[in-house]
Order: sequence, then structure tokens, then C-alpha cells
Amino acid sequence: MNNQKSSNPISRTIIGDIAERSGVSATTVSRVLNGHKDVSIATRNRVMKLINELGYVPQRNVQTTDLLGMTVPLFNSYFGAIMEGAFDALQGKKAQFLTIRTENNYETETTQVQQLLNQNINGLLFMLPQERAEELLKLKQKGIPFVVVDPFLPLPNEIPTILIENISASILVMEHLFSLGHRRIGIITGPPHWGSTIDRTAGYYAALVSAGLPIDPALICEGRLTPESGQEVGAHLVSLPNPPTAIFAFNDGMAVGAMHAVIEHGLRVPEDISVVGFDDVEANLAYTTPSLTTIHHPLREIGRLAVDVLYRLIQQQPLEATHIKLSARLVIRSSTGPCKDR
Repeated sequence: MNNQKSSNPISRTIIGDIAERSGVSATTVSRVLNGHKDVSIATRNRVMKLINELGYVPQRNVQTTDLLGMTVPLFNSYFGAIMEGAFDALQGKKAQFLTIRTENNYETETTQVQQLLNQNINGLLFMLPQERAEELLKLKQKGIPFVVVDPFLPLPNEIPTILIENISASILVMEHLFSLGHRRIGIITGPPHWGSTIDRTAGYYAALVSAGLPIDPALICEGRLTPESGQEVGAHLVSLPNPPTAIFAFNDGMAVGAMHAVIEHGLRVPEDISVVGFDDVEANLAYTTPSLTTIHHPLREIGRLAVDVLYRLIQQQPLEATHIKLSARLVIRSSTGPCKDR
């Protein structure tokens, strides 16, 4: 058989050949070519991959643009940066994202994900998915290519994930504060069940133990990831009988709120209390007064990498690793300074 690319549509004879090679019926191949939604993603991808390898040209009504699904809990600067990286990775590709906003709601996400699957999409990009590991594994077993960005909890090795090294990033913050003479450091965490909260808190513990310092439960407070909660928790920490000399908030919004709390109590940042954040995604953070020391979260890189991994899965290419962790870096600005008790 001649495998040279032809400008003619795929004939019935060729359809039969593709069916035999791919292990499906000729009817299934026809349904793939005509864009029917009742063909599994795995089967469709296998058939289309074989068609492309053999150099055949499908008929005009075949979907030639990859449709990728993306779940986004909220449209904010954090997820916006990841989305920008993902869109960057699509440059030069015939592809587009169908994006859904889940509001961190399980019912909303599962319903809309099913709607995405009904759209005949080629793959999915999950951001902080609400689905449990068992549900994600079921998607994988159905042959649906997907990548998870920043999972709530650790996921099995079979599920591709991309996140940053939260433990080492937290240690970076603590070592910076130690170098300035701080020994009594309060933290404002995120939701206790989130993987990022667990890892960042682990880094905080590890740094204290390594420095031979005690862990004081009074200095460990939960926040709601908003500036308002940072201000509330910051006010609580500042009002302790033995307050911290530094506050490490697990996102920038809470850090800015904590800075306001310090100032409202008649204290100065960083002269009286140093403050550190996490993420470095707000464009105006460098212009807060004082400018915020924070961990730079490589969000755009995460978005680009997630799309690259997703395409490898769609094309059935092997992955060198399923759990990918990127390094973060500390950006030192003016909100941290020497401990006044040093």
C-alpha cells in the first residue's frame, strides 16, 4: 500500500485498512472521522494517530483543531498566570482551550467536566481538582489524557501532576529569617487539608528543628487565603503576650493583610515585625509599602509545562516522570529586616 500523503479524502478501502491496523471496526473509524461523540478519547486518539502516521488526509468535516479542557477554580491572578503559560504553550498548535470555572465546588466541577468530555475533547488540564484520586484514576482507565496542576493532596504515581517544591520553598523563607536573627516566627497557613499547606508547614517544622528551635503551636494559625483573613490572623499574632518577630504567610494576599495588622497596632514593617509572603503573582506587590519579600512561584512555567506534558499523553509518548516538581526562589524586598532583639 502507498503511504505517501494524498490530497484525496480517505476512501472506504483505506478506512478498512485503518480499522484493521488499529484493532477497531470500520464503523468506529468512520465515526471518528465524522466527529461522533460516542467514541472514547483513547480510541479516537489511536485512530487519528495512525491516520497521521500513514499520511492520510481526513475529509473536511473531521475536527482538525485539538480541543483541550481546562478546569479553573477561580479567575484570579494566581490561576491567570498559569492560564497565560498554558496559552503560550499553544502558540503554533492548532488547538484551543474550553475553560470552565469550578468555584472550588465538587458538584459544579464534576458536572462541567462531563460536559467537556461530551464535547469530544482531546485532553484535560485540571487545576486543584475537586475529584478524589479514585475518580481521577477512573478517568485514566478510560484512556482520557489529563494533567493535574497543584493537587490538593498527594496523588498516585499513575496520575501526572505538576507543582513546586513547597517544602524547600518554605525552608528558604525560614533560613532567610534566621539569617536576620529571627527565632520566633509565626505562620499563617492555608486550608489544613491542602497539599501545599501540608508541605509548607512541614518545611517550617523542618527548619525549626534543624535550627534547634522549639515548635510553638501559638504561632501556627490558619488563614483563608484572603487579605482580610491575613489581617485578622496577623492582629491575633501581634497581640500575643509573646508575639513573633516575623510572620510568614502562605500567600501574598494574607501577607499584605498581616502587614496592615502590624501597622494598625502601631508597629512598623520590618523594623518591629518582618513579613514574608508566597507566590509573587500580584503586579503591584513590588510597590506595596514596604515592598513584600515573597517566594516566586513559577506559575507561567507550570502552565507551559502542563500543556507540553498533556500533548505527550495525547500523542501516547512515554513520560520520564509523572510527578514533576519545579523549584521556587525567594525574592527579597523591603518587608524583611534584622530582628530588633538581635
